[in-house]
Amino acid sequence: MNTKKTLIASSVALALGAPAAHAALSTDVFGPYTWFSDSANFTMLDGNGYVVGGTNDVAMSWDGNAFTANSDYTGPGSTSNITANSTNAFFGYTWTAHDIQVFTPGTYSFDTTLGGGNPESGILSATVGATQLGMHMLFDWNGNLNIDVFVVATGSSVYGAGIGRSTALAKTTAGYNGCDGAGYTSQNIANCLYDGKAFGTDGKPAGDKIWMLATVDGNSDGIMGIPMAISGPFAGFNAGFNATLAPTPKAVPVPAAVWLFGTGLMGLVGVARRKKSA
Repeated sequence: MNTKKTLIASSVALALGAPAAHAALSTDVFGPYTWFSDSANFTMLDGNGYVVGGTNDVAMSWDGNAFTANSDYTGPGSTSNITANSTNAFFGYTWTAHDIQVFTPGTYSFDTTLGGGNPESGILSATVGATQLGMHMLFDWNGNLNIDVFVVATGSSVYGAGIGRSTALAKTTAGYNGCDGAGYTSQNIANCLYDGKAFGTDGKPAGDKIWMLATVDGNSDGIMGIPMAISGPFAGFNAGFNATLAPTPKAVPVPAAVWLFGTGLMGLVGVARRKKSA
């Protein structure tokens, strides 16, 4: 192979690069932006749909892309494109989440034994609907590590809308409305996710707040969220993440392929000049 062909081949190979080692991505789901939490909430429900705890002011960041397959997930240290952690305590402890991936509509399955830090077992499966996004993560709280969580969320929605949500249950003590039993004028209602203050000191979400992305009933059992894996520390409980995110325009760098291919062309020009001089 002559020098010119060698340079062309090298330039093309560098420009194209090796095949992608990760699952296919749907880029810029909501436009060419990265996203950061303007406000966000984490809420835990028990197996009957009653609120057992939550935190507000969750810090989140997302690159704006979404995966179309779960083949990247191999346990801790897998591919991730979103971060999340609590800035308020959940039952006395803050939490962090990692190995978080956002997913486009489709069906996904995760082997809960891959986490390694909890005695979870079984396959966590979820279907993301046509107008929804999914999010899988490993959740760490109070020494309990790598708890598998999957959330299905829909856009511009109230968390718990249409599923037994309180609309006018006033607490006898002034401050906020709610429906968690003693001291309230009504009995417990499954998925009653409070009315009133959006960011109460107890981390209770407002029942009528419209979130940019709100957790929905991901397995059609009438309870918001998807039950966590059996044998784990929160087996059967449902985690909900609700967020309103603010966009930041992505930088538009010159693609690496352009620089690499240009370098190859410059090399060819140099070869041609030397041949002409000779």
